[in-house]
Amino acid sequence: MKKLETLAKEGKINENASIKDGHSIIINAPINKVWGVLTDLEKWPNWNPVIKNVSTGGKPEKGMNFKWTFDGTKYSSQIQAIKEPETLAWTGKSSWIKSIHVWQLESDDNQTIASLSTSLQSTFAVLVNKHQKVYNDLIGWLECLKNTAESN
Repeated sequence: MKKLETLAKEGKINENASIKDGHSIIINAPINKVWGVLTDLEKWPNWNPVIKNVSTGGKPEKGMNFKWTFDGTKYSSQIQAIKEPETLAWTGKSSWIKSIHVWQLESDDNQTIASLSTSLQSTFAVLVNKHQKVYNDLIGWLECLKNTAESN
């Protein structure tokens, strides 16, 4: 996990992982509003239906551990990088996968460009998480963030 932690602290995913992907979306909301939605981790299940049971130790900060369930898989994660309102990156592990998730936000007037990249690795990562599923998961998460930030 040390290698993954180092990459995540730099806002990078593992380019040598079994599965990796990244996408962006334009959100018609200011960056601070998008950041507020994104960093309220315990409310993720309110706007992303595949996320359940987020448990944190409070406000997100570097080194904070949190537990959550994504599409039925339970993860133990740790925030590796947080730079308001631009970067949120964490490492995570389940019983069979190690992962990095990196969110990047960029302001463009009253719009925000939100990017999400992830890498998954393990012996079973390719068997359980087909690339198309990871692609769909990332697009879904971005669209949920967009819908929430634009509707409030």
